[in-house]
Amino acid sequence: MRARLVTLLVIGLLAATAPVALAADPPTAAFGGPISGAQEVPPVATAATGEATVVISPDDSTIWYVVTYTGLSGPLAAAHIHTGAAGVSGGVILPLVASASPMVGTLTAVNFTASGSITTFAEAVAAIKAGATYVNLHTAANPGGEVRAQLVAKGNAHFASLTGAQEVPAVTTAATGNGWVVISTDGSAITYYVAYSGLSGAAAAAHIHAGAVGVNGGVILPLAVGPSPMTGVLTAADFTASGAVTDFAGAVAAIAAGTTYINVHTAANPGGEIRGQLALTVAAPAPTAAPTAAPAAPTATVPPTATVESPSDSPGALAIGLILIALGAMVAGLILPRRWREVRERAAGGARPDRR
Repeated sequence: MRARLVTLLVIGLLAATAPVALAADPPTAAFGGPISGAQEVPPVATAATGEATVVISPDDSTIWYVVTYTGLSGPLAAAHIHTGAAGVSGGVILPLVASASPMVGTLTAVNFTASGSITTFAEAVAAIKAGATYVNLHTAANPGGEVRAQLVAKGNAHFASLTGAQEVPAVTTAATGNGWVVISTDGSAITYYVAYSGLSGAAAAAHIHAGAVGVNGGVILPLAVGPSPMTGVLTAADFTASGAVTDFAGAVAAIAAGTTYINVHTAANPGGEIRGQLALTVAAPAPTAAPTAAPAAPTATVPPTATVESPSDSPGALAIGLILIALGAMVAGLILPRRWREVRERAAGGARPDRR
C-alpha cells in the first residue's frame, strides 16, 4: 500500500512539472478595404486601384498602415485618413506619408488633427473601428481625391515582437523588431508588416515558420526580404507544407493558435538572427542577478573535500529532487519498520541484536 502511494506521488510530481501549453493572445480587429475612384464623392473615373490596411495596437496608442496603389493619373500629391462614413466627405484627421506604393507608416496621438466631432486621437481610433473614416489619395488632376478606401472590418491582426533570445539556440544580438499579420475575414489572404533594426548585416531572408515557442520548424510562408519595414500579401499560392501544417488553411489556424513565428535571417546568423512568435506574448528572459558580497560569517562549515554545487532552478531538476525524496521515503518506510521489529524481538528473547 505504501509503495503504491509513493508511486502515485511520483506520477503527480511529474505531471505538475510537465511543460504547459501557452495560450495564444486574442486577435485584434484590423480595418481597410479596396481603393477605387467610385468611392469618391462625387465618383471619379480612373483606372487606379489599390488596397488599404490599418492595424491598431491592442492598447489603442498606435496605428500602423499599409496602402498599395497603381494606375493613378499622375504622381501622388497627398494622402490622408479622413473622417466620414461611406458616401460622405469629411476633414483630414491623420496624415499618411505620400510615397511610392506601398505607403507604410505609423501614427500616434502626435499626428492627430481635430476635425468636426472628432476632437481627440482616442475618438479618431473609435471612428476607425466604427467604419466612419476613409483613406484618400490625392493627385494634381483630382485634388479632392482620385481614389478612396472606406476603412471597414478587414480581418484579425496577430502581433509578434522579434528578439535574438527567441532563436533556438538563442542569438546574442542588438537587433530587435516587431511585426503583425492580418488574416482576411474569409481566410484567403494574409497581409504582413515586419520592421527591424540593429541586425548584424543586411537581412538575407525572412519567413513565417511552423513551430511553438522554443521549437524550430520549417518554412511555411516566405516574406519579401528587403529594407525595414517589409510588407506584402500572402495567399495559398505562396504556401509550402511543413510538418503538421499541410495547407494554407492550416497555416492560418496555426498562426491564430500561436504555433508559428517570424524569422529574419542574416549572413552571420543563417538560421535566424531575430525571431518573434506570432499571436503569443513571449516574456523576455529574466536579467542575471548582480553578485552579492559574501556573508561575514558563514552559517555552515563545508568539509575541505566536499564539492558544493548550485541547485538548478529548472522544473526538471525540481521534479527529480522530489522524486528522489519520495523514493527515499518509500525505502525508509518499507525497510526501517521491519528492522526495528527484529531488534525488539531479539531484545525480548534476551539475545544480542544482529550487528549486520
